[in-house]
Amino acid sequence: MGGDVEKLSAAQLEQWHTDGYLHLESVLTQSEVKHFLQEMDRIRALPGYEPDNDPELPMGHYKWLESAKDLDTNGFMDRRDLLIYSPAFIDLMDQAPIFDYILQIMGPNIMLSMTQAIVRNASDKFPGYTHTDGGESLRRIQVTENSPPIAVKAMFVLTDVTEEDSGNLTVFPGSQRNQIPYDGDRMMTPYSPGAAQLMGKAGDVYLFPHSLWHGPAKNLSSNSRKILLYNYCQLWVRSYDHNVTPDIAQKCSPRQRRLLGDLGYDFRPGSHFYVPKDQEQVMAKA
Repeated sequence: MGGDVEKLSAAQLEQWHTDGYLHLESVLTQSEVKHFLQEMDRIRALPGYEPDNDPELPMGHYKWLESAKDLDTNGFMDRRDLLIYSPAFIDLMDQAPIFDYILQIMGPNIMLSMTQAIVRNASDKFPGYTHTDGGESLRRIQVTENSPPIAVKAMFVLTDVTEEDSGNLTVFPGSQRNQIPYDGDRMMTPYSPGAAQLMGKAGDVYLFPHSLWHGPAKNLSSNSRKILLYNYCQLWVRSYDHNVTPDIAQKCSPRQRRLLGDLGYDFRPGSHFYVPKDQEQVMAKA
């Protein structure tokens, strides 16, 4: 990290405002891709937060399990809160150029709210689905076209997705500006009118805001789709995931600690509504 700050071009910003997403090619090196794939294989056998069919848990909640339910490295996995597993996951939160672009889009008053590793295995049983991030409450909040987004997600692609129905990220371009009427009895799917299945190579990154309708298509290929997700939100939004332990904090730079909610002083009422005086300086330093 370090060096000159990278900026999105005028054409990329226009696509962001019009379509609601960006496809950035070859962001991770093949060495980095290999390392993160190895890390995903390793953490599968370790304890962590995974989805569970516990009837006492509301939809979308995760449970602490002793391992992923499927120990096959190409089997389904949905692991949350990655920072506890490796310094590589910590450093990815503000790695250039993606974090430069996040700051350009969102501004400096942000924090990291979620990390996630997903393996979408090949299966004819998964139909795919779409959603907006943050559930019902955030879906109903509309911001103006010129406002910074409330939340932005970076999806790091670790396996090639070169054909449709390979677990592709599927989006509804423009839906971040013109919200699709939501009816809980008539869910949008990756095959509804207006949906676009995106292709990509290992090392590519997609950026999109919380308000863009998106989700995985079915995976009828012979390969698992593997991704990492890092979600950023405005400073006043409650973090989705993180339990920041002293051990993690000791491994972080000042900017990384700030992204995890360390405002430079003990928490007090109003802490996350008023920006620390050094926020811009801290965000500018890797």
